[in-house]
Amino acid sequence: MNTLAIEINDAGLTVADGSGVLAVEPGYASLDNGEFLAGDTAYAQARLRPRQTSNAHWENLSLDPDSAGIEGVGSSAELAFRQLDGLWNRFGGAGRDAVLVVPGHYSREQLGLLLGLVQECRMPVRAMVNAAAAASARPWPGRQLLHLDVHLHRFSATVLKQGDGVAAEPEQALTGVGLVSLMDLWAKRVAELFVLQTRFDPFHRADSEQLVYERLPESLDALHSDEDTELALDFGGEGRVVRLTRKQVLGVVAGAWRAVVQFVAQQREPGASLTLQVSHRVGHLPGLTTELKRLDDTRIVTLPHDAAVMGALACVRRLDSASGQVKLLKRLPWRREPEQGEPATVQEDEPATETASDAEAIATHVVHRGVALPVGQSALHIGRECVNGRRTIVIDDQHQAVSRSHCEVVRRDGELCLKDSSRFGTFVNEKRVRGETVLRPADVIRVGSPGEELHVIAVEAHDGS
Repeated sequence: MNTLAIEINDAGLTVADGSGVLAVEPGYASLDNGEFLAGDTAYAQARLRPRQTSNAHWENLSLDPDSAGIEGVGSSAELAFRQLDGLWNRFGGAGRDAVLVVPGHYSREQLGLLLGLVQECRMPVRAMVNAAAAASARPWPGRQLLHLDVHLHRFSATVLKQGDGVAAEPEQALTGVGLVSLMDLWAKRVAELFVLQTRFDPFHRADSEQLVYERLPESLDALHSDEDTELALDFGGEGRVVRLTRKQVLGVVAGAWRAVVQFVAQQREPGASLTLQVSHRVGHLPGLTTELKRLDDTRIVTLPHDAAVMGALACVRRLDSASGQVKLLKRLPWRREPEQGEPATVQEDEPATETASDAEAIATHVVHRGVALPVGQSALHIGRECVNGRRTIVIDDQHQAVSRSHCEVVRRDGELCLKDSSRFGTFVNEKRVRGETVLRPADVIRVGSPGEELHVIAVEAHDGS
């Protein structure tokens, strides 16, 4: 049979055969007037129809009622089935079977559910293969081997035991940081720059917000080799352009990169030299490889984009599937011999002189409906009405749960601080503020229900660049 490999990673479901990669599509699903959309088509609806779009159905694979988060869809498993069935209809069929490359965080119940979904797709499956083990081609004698990947909602780290072959240990996860949250941070930074440089707020409308998300990947790609780039929006018959720099991109993810580095450090064996295999998805994130280089005695190897699917295909050819049982393979043979004189880092993505830590900025302004308001020692109040002539952002009556004097933002010790004084609560990045919190660039303040959003930005120069 002609075997397909299908990698289940919601950041990019990858389909490949012996000729190479056939398709990559993000783990997005959407309903548009009853029509099911998946992959890039669904991603294009994410900001336009957020309540009808899901990007968590692979992360939280379940039959639980309402787990899909979309009205009219019974469970996240139904969305996963529809996306998987669409891929099989495009690339599978008579004379083909498949090997599933699965993430290490799936429970036994989720793996069983996945097998049930492929049976519904009428997809003959030869085996399931652990993604980190499948991506590992050769040993690194005398060094600890660790695999790092990124998904839509998490980073994952897998310790790989080395012997006659490679064996994957249980996956460890850094949750709350993934491609969705990172893209949100970058998109909000771009929106701030549009406000500062053109006075146009692309986040004021869903269709222009969607354009920002669609144009971002190309700009991020350009910043791998260039110090700055342009991001252009053609909206409403008028073209608008902003200048985006590496420093600005790295500044908003400095905290996330520190969390990832600390997460990797926690997986290390005491005193061991480390070889860190990073997926192409991780290697493609601006500035992260540079931050990972700070780890002592660490070699970083950026894997090719087809490492997991082609590794799975190579191993499954040796598999005897006559028993008819579908096994989960976590232990695989090496496909290459160890090499001598391996360089400390494979693939230099960014100059070592530019780091996320160096680029971190201090919040200076609050943006409300396209207007950037500076915050100084005198507090900026937010509420239902102006009180005693105080400088106030007035939230209109269309929003409920807004107090007369809801909250205030003030500069203290060089940082912006938000103090909640409402009965209903103030939310920063959708987390309720308990008393007072420090604000960072790209934070989003929400007041009221459904809520008015205000964006926190940093003005770094007089020209707004």
